[in-house]
Parts: sequence; structure tokens; C-alpha cells
Amino acid sequence: MDYVLIVLQSLFLLIITPLFVGILKRMKAFIRGYQGAKITQPYYDIKRLFNKGMVVSNSSSFVSIFGPSICLAFSIVISLLVPVFYTNNIINFGNVFLVIFMLAVIKIITTLIGLDCASTFGGMGSSRESFISLFAEPVMLLTLSVLYFESNNFNVFKISYAISNTDITVAHILALASFFILVLAENARMPVDNPETHLELTMVHEAMILDISGRNLAFIELASSIKFIVFATLLINLFLPFGIATSISIYSIFISIVIYILKMIVVLFVIAIIRTSIAKFRLFKVPELLASAFSLSIISIAMLYFNL
Repeated sequence: MDYVLIVLQSLFLLIITPLFVGILKRMKAFIRGYQGAKITQPYYDIKRLFNKGMVVSNSSSFVSIFGPSICLAFSIVISLLVPVFYTNNIINFGNVFLVIFMLAVIKIITTLIGLDCASTFGGMGSSRESFISLFAEPVMLLTLSVLYFESNNFNVFKISYAISNTDITVAHILALASFFILVLAENARMPVDNPETHLELTMVHEAMILDISGRNLAFIELASSIKFIVFATLLINLFLPFGIATSISIYSIFISIVIYILKMIVVLFVIAIIRTSIAKFRLFKVPELLASAFSLSIISIAMLYFNL
């Protein structure tokens, strides 16, 4: 029954991901003072892209053809490895290093897609993405090390279960802030990247997929959305796992789903405020932001080591 629930919560995450993206866009529109699209608009956008034909550059290889499908496949598998509304301490898969590796594979394939099209924008976006990842990966490892010191486990489900039964410390809050900065950096969000623009000076993620169209664009956009919601889910259920179900009962699972949606809406609202109130940083200012996240992780580890 545990593994059935894992599959069900993975399907729940995949189905509701476009809705969360639509809620984020609607929040941003509300803060800016205009109506915006419906929160279900991402579903229609994906359907529209599936019905469109693909235009493939003569310079492209199999990377641009099969890369988006691989990204989507990896993102679907990752959704099976993260707790959404249920967790316990007997699930034996979901190693945190496997999650990091699969997220890195999506990033690498997207970078190769940007280089494969042989366009100036694609190469520029891939270069910038690699530059940002150079500083983001150490932050991820250190932040997740904090979770290991708190739970003595590398299993994502067991980490969530252990932290849900412990008190929140100052070191944990610092690690939470560090991981939140990482969520922004890894998912092309302000102030690291502006996913709404197609200007040469501001594009990072959009530059890499500028030559992708049709069904492949739907795959890559859906994979990007799933990756973003997976990061937000890790933030919620590893650092703020209160309310997550640890036993199999209809009542506890229903309450857990409601709490998960509410926590996700709060996270999306904070991201919407950041996106509308802060301008995009210059590229060479991004390492300073990630250096602050790195420092927070180091301080958190030191506080845990000295039991502060």
C-alpha cells in the first residue's frame, strides 16, 4: 500500500503541476494590477503545442529531436522519488543523490539542446546556464548535508519523516533560506533569470529552447514545470514537513493534501512577490547571491556541529 500511495502522489504531482504554474502567473498578474490568464491556461498551452508541427534546424542532430522527451522522462521519474502528501521511514528508495543526479541530467540535456541548434542565442544560454550551475551545485550538496546531519539518512522519504517529528532549529531555518535561493537559481526565476523575456541580455533558460517547437517544446516546457514544482515540493516537505501524512488513513491523507496545496500556494506567492519587486541581476552578480546561500549552509552545518 505504501508504494501504491507513492505512485498516486506522483500522478497527483504531475497532474497538478500546470495548475500551480497557472496560479503563479495569476498571482504575478494580480500583484502587477492586471487580470491575467486563467489558472488553467498552462493546460491549454500544452495541448496547443501538441497539436502544432515541429520545425527542426538543419544544423540540429538527434539531441534536439530526442532531448526533450528524455528531459520529460527524467522529470516524471523524479516525481516518484519525492514525498508529496505521504511519507514514512520504511520506504527504501528515493536516495537524495539519485534525485540530484537526475536533476543534473535534465540540466545537461537542456544545455546540449541549446548548443545543438548552432544558434547564437542557444550557445549564449547554455554558457550562462553552465556558469550559474557551477555555483549552484555546491550549495545544493551543502544544504542537503544539513538534512543528513539532522536525520542521519540520505533517503528523501526518511528525511521528511524524521524532520516532521523534530523541532525546527535556527540551523534548519538557515538551510531553508539557502535552499529557497537555490530554487530560484535552478529554475530560471527572478532575480537570476527572467523567463518572460526574449531579450539577448536577459535570456538564460529561454535562450536554450528558442529553436524548439511543437511537441518537443511541449515536452521541454512540461519538464521544466515539473522540475520547478519538484524543487518547491522538496522545499516544503524536507524543510517544512508539518502536516504531511505518516500513516495510511483517508483523513490524514486528505488533510495532508490540503496542507500541501496551501503551503505550495504560500511558496508561489513569495516567488511572485520576488518576481514583481526585484529586477533581474546582472550575470556576474548571480555568484554573489549563491555565495550568500553557500554561507548560510556553512553556518547551518557549523551550528549543528556545535549544537547551537
